[in-house]
Amino acid sequence: MSQELQANERFREVADFLRDVLLLSNADFSEVLFVNRAYETVWGRTVESLYVDARSWLEGVHPLDRKRVEAAVRSLVKGEPLDNLECRVVRTDGSISWVRLRAQPVRDSRGHPYRLVGSVHEFTKRKQAEDELRRLSGKLLQLQDEERRKIARDLHDSTGQDLVALDTMLAQLRGLVSSDERKPRKLLAECRALTARCIRDVRTLSYALYPSVLEHAGLQDAIRDYVKGFTKRTGIQVELELSPRVGRMTTEIEIALFRVMQESLTNIHRHSGRQRAKVRIHRNSELTLEISDLSEEVIAYEPRRKEGSQFEVGVGIPSMQERVKLVGGRLDIDFTGHGTTVRVAIPLRGERT
Repeated sequence: MSQELQANERFREVADFLRDVLLLSNADFSEVLFVNRAYETVWGRTVESLYVDARSWLEGVHPLDRKRVEAAVRSLVKGEPLDNLECRVVRTDGSISWVRLRAQPVRDSRGHPYRLVGSVHEFTKRKQAEDELRRLSGKLLQLQDEERRKIARDLHDSTGQDLVALDTMLAQLRGLVSSDERKPRKLLAECRALTARCIRDVRTLSYALYPSVLEHAGLQDAIRDYVKGFTKRTGIQVELELSPRVGRMTTEIEIALFRVMQESLTNIHRHSGRQRAKVRIHRNSELTLEISDLSEEVIAYEPRRKEGSQFEVGVGIPSMQERVKLVGGRLDIDFTGHGTTVRVAIPLRGERT
């Protein structure tokens, strides 16, 4: 046996011990030249069946993922690499595994593709763990919102009402003190001023914890109310651009978007030093929410390597990202010389309006 044949045989023996699928085909994927035994474990089909029909592996791809995978393979044959494409594989026994595909063309000395080489990594257990973690994270956020709602209601209905009653009694007490007794009257006036401030703070805290208008009137009215109070408290002028087509959405989406807006404006107040901001909501096939701090002058800045270097208060970026992910959206943060923009995009197929 020649050295080349011995080397090829040793490679095949080693490759068959690997857990990842390794595959080599001709340039148009019409013929499989080599695939290791891991294919049988991941796909539940024999390697011989793949040698007979190079495209038979696509039959094992989940029907909901197949068109996307086929499009990626067509691009691969045209010379574009396939990088970390995730999809599901349905084995012949009906079980489903998650895999990550990678492939690229091998070119000759003239730069023309003459082979395709690829690998498949199964990560089903990791995917299941991620899904379970996401489910638990969603449950935790739900419990947080329920607790916030309860505390907000207690503050408004109990503490807030008690403070209002206290202010009424102080007013009655002041009426019993003669105008000649200046010191007691001044003290009572200061007590009423302090009580009024406490009432405002309790109402603000109650609203920040959970705005009841979000349940009754929807996201747009909740944002308008919050921005009005935010401007009054901070002096930051907020420009609102709310599309009239937004309408109502599921409770989970409305809460997620409200919390992102709330957290972003809080960060602008505490960290940016800007006195102008903008909140924009637009709706077509997806809903887009943008929160920006505004400046007419360009300031020098260095790109931030760590997400959230300017956004590190409260639950912060991880909570915002998790909320958005749980409702099927994505969150991006752009830093420029003109300011920072938090952008959320959520598909709305099937949402009520």
